[in-house]
Amino acid sequence: MKWIVGILIAIVVALGVWLSLTVGRIEPVVRDTTSGTPTTTPLVVYTDTAGKYRISYPEGYTAEQYVYQALGPERTINGTRFIVPPSITSGTNLSQDSYISVEPLAGAINSCSAGIYLGEGFSHEGFVDVGAHRYSVASSMEAAAGNRYEERVYATPTDGGCIAVRYFIHYGAIENYPKGAVNNFDRQALLRQFDIIRESLEIL
Repeated sequence: MKWIVGILIAIVVALGVWLSLTVGRIEPVVRDTTSGTPTTTPLVVYTDTAGKYRISYPEGYTAEQYVYQALGPERTINGTRFIVPPSITSGTNLSQDSYISVEPLAGAINSCSAGIYLGEGFSHEGFVDVGAHRYSVASSMEAAAGNRYEERVYATPTDGGCIAVRYFIHYGAIENYPKGAVNNFDRQALLRQFDIIRESLEIL
C-alpha cells in the first residue's frame, strides 16, 4: 500500500514541476494568414509615444511614423503604420507599401466618423462594437494605371478627439502580369490578419 502512495506523490510532484515550467511561456494565439487556422505566433506590442493607445501585431511587420496625405495638404493626418512583411507580399501582386495604421485625430470628437479619414466617394459600411467602443466603418476603392487601392477605416471618439484604424491595400491587377509571373494575393486572409491586429487595439 505504501508503494502506491509513493507513486501518487511522485506523480503529483512531477505534475507540479511541469506546470511551473510551462505557465507564462504560452505565446499569444493569432490566425495563420494562409489557412486562417489558429497558430502560436509571437506578437510585438506597440505603445504610442503619446500614451493614447496600445496595439499588437505579428513579428515581421515594420512599424513607422507616417503622414497620410491623400486628402490634400490641408487635411494631412499623422499616424503610425505597420507595413506587411515580405513573407506576405513576395511572389504575389500585393504591393510592399500595403499596411494597417492607427491615426489619432485631435479636436474631431463632434464629427468623429470613418468618413472624415477618406476622400469623396467613400461607402459607409455601418458600425462594429469592439470592447467598450463603437466604431463607424467606411471604405473606398480607386484604380489607376493597373493599380488598385483599397482602404477601409474604423473610427471611434476618444477623449479630445477621434482615433481610427486604416487598412491600406495596394495591389496590381493580376491580368497585367505575364501569366504565371505572380500569384493573386489572398485578400481574405490578409483582411483576417488585419482584423486580429485591429481588435487588439487598446485605447489608453
